[in-house]
Amino acid sequence: MRRAGAITGLLVLGTFVIPGTYGPKKDLASAISSPDGRRVFSSEELDAGSATLAGRVHDEQGRPVPGAIVSLAGSGFWPPRSVESDPDGRFHWPDIPAGIYELRVSKGRLVAPPLEGLILDAGARRAFGMRLARGWTLAGQVLDARTGAAVRGAEVTVATGALGLHSRRTQSNRYGHFVLDGVVGNEQTLYVEAEGYIIAGPLSQTADALPITVRLERAARIEGRVVDERGRPIPNALVRAFGERTTAPLNTTDSLGVTSGPVPPISAAGTGSLAFVGQATTGPNGRFELANLRPGPYTVAATHDDFAPASSERLRASAGAAPADLTIVMRAGAELAGRVVDERGRGLEAIPVELRAPDERLPRMSVTAPDGSFSFRGVRGEVTVTALPYDLPPSRKTVDLGQDALVTVELALSTSLYTLRGRVVDERGFGVGGALLTVSSQDPETPVQRSAKSDADGTFSVPALPEPPFTLKAEHAAYSPTALTEVDDIDDVRVVMSAGVTFLGEVLDDWTGDGLRDARVQLDGPHDVNTKTRGDGTFVFRQLPTGVYEVTLSHTDYESQARRVVIEPPRYVDRPQELETVRLVPGGIVEGEVVDANGDPVAGAEVAWDDPPRWIRAAVTDQRGAFRLRGIPAGAVWITARHDIAGENWTDNPVQVRPLETTPGVLVRLPDAATE
Repeated sequence: MRRAGAITGLLVLGTFVIPGTYGPKKDLASAISSPDGRRVFSSEELDAGSATLAGRVHDEQGRPVPGAIVSLAGSGFWPPRSVESDPDGRFHWPDIPAGIYELRVSKGRLVAPPLEGLILDAGARRAFGMRLARGWTLAGQVLDARTGAAVRGAEVTVATGALGLHSRRTQSNRYGHFVLDGVVGNEQTLYVEAEGYIIAGPLSQTADALPITVRLERAARIEGRVVDERGRPIPNALVRAFGERTTAPLNTTDSLGVTSGPVPPISAAGTGSLAFVGQATTGPNGRFELANLRPGPYTVAATHDDFAPASSERLRASAGAAPADLTIVMRAGAELAGRVVDERGRGLEAIPVELRAPDERLPRMSVTAPDGSFSFRGVRGEVTVTALPYDLPPSRKTVDLGQDALVTVELALSTSLYTLRGRVVDERGFGVGGALLTVSSQDPETPVQRSAKSDADGTFSVPALPEPPFTLKAEHAAYSPTALTEVDDIDDVRVVMSAGVTFLGEVLDDWTGDGLRDARVQLDGPHDVNTKTRGDGTFVFRQLPTGVYEVTLSHTDYESQARRVVIEPPRYVDRPQELETVRLVPGGIVEGEVVDANGDPVAGAEVAWDDPPRWIRAAVTDQRGAFRLRGIPAGAVWITARHDIAGENWTDNPVQVRPLETTPGVLVRLPDAATE
């Protein structure tokens, strides 16, 4: 029986932990030497199922190699462990936990090709002859990208092997140079990091390439403190930086030019525009430092068990410098305490409970105690709390904490489950097999969604549902999607699917006759859907329900058109219906400025053309009050601007617009001042 432990290690320059796996965690210091010099491990460390590995190491001339390092890494243990060959080049490694490994052998510049996917079953005895050959040297220099100065002490990590199980590291010297001898394999991946710089990597280097020059960009940092409403420091607050998701390419290497910086982090922001990029914990004085950040805009958020989460305004961090000292003020929050119970009111243990608040980027999670109780501290405002059992429908409630210090809530789980049964048929009454059915509860306190597929005769059953009513959606590759919004009965539900229609067409530039790429095609009717034209100007919709549709075709630089079409049932299977070719006329561009009654530029004003104005295609002025309208039909048009404070007005005279030309210098003066 395996003893629970953990795997810890380095994966793409980050740490990972997998709890409860394989043998207990030990470091290399637990190894001892036998009288004959071989390295062995204590019996406490070994699994019940183990294997033995043996072999002999030779050089290119077939001579035995003493002192060669034989390394293993894989499912039985990580980081790699190793033994040394004896004076006759032999090695013997007993009691290896059964698993899948990667074997490597080296001595200085001499290396052997890695043996990957080595399976060691319990009780197996495997022997190998390993021949060493001279490997190649990976060399390079690390420089400051701005000054060109050498960067001393930069850590260079080379990930070798299919999964990077055998990573090697070295540091740059006072001249920024680094060297790794005995590299095997034609291509290697490396990462370079140094204090005060942005990590560079992954970088690729091949055996026949010139020494690599890595230019590190200066990193930014954010410093500040977290305090309560009275200005007292809050220690042990977790501070996270959220930055732009995009990563600008780095010019990091003279010889390869292949890197674009670290892998973008996974977004933790609900909007998708920001991504979590770093974190720190405040000290006793409430201070924190977020280092090695990519220069750019950030929002800094702080969380603490006893306080409501708080965030800073967006700030900009510059390379090599920190913004002005940042202070985040956290307000004391209330405690939300509750219980998860069954239908008889008995507490349920080990039920996951989720809390979501509008102002918090990430949900909080807890697990109920033996009596079913749970608690969240530092909560403010209106929140939703949901019990998420593994085999029952969830239970959700919305709670407004107001000014109370303690609010209690009870989440009751229903053990009464229902099964929805029915049949999917086509318009002729024949069963439709393979339809995907999605059933959702309409009760906000039991937010359940279950899926199932219909059998060959169209019958289906969806188990483990709460009490109806439900919403049911059906999808199939050969039919139009169908939805039933009110399903009150759980037996003999009939779902009728209509044959889907393929609708296609082509959009051309009216002047050149070429296909128009990225034109937007919007369908409004029984099924609202949109797409964009491909490079040749064509578009296609599949599985459309029959009916009357309004088709709108538009492009940023062209005049829009609208068509009315009737999608009819196909007479033949997969016979598409085609829209008559559409030719869009190029429009013109109008540039100008919006000012207020005092002549000051107005930022954030909406600007549109025509009478009445086409606000749906409006542009917004920048900080200088400037705007740019595209795709305006040729002729004389009025330009109108509006602003929440400065009011609404239009140009003194119509503006003459010509196709494919830019009309500059248009001025719109609003009637009021933009600032109160």
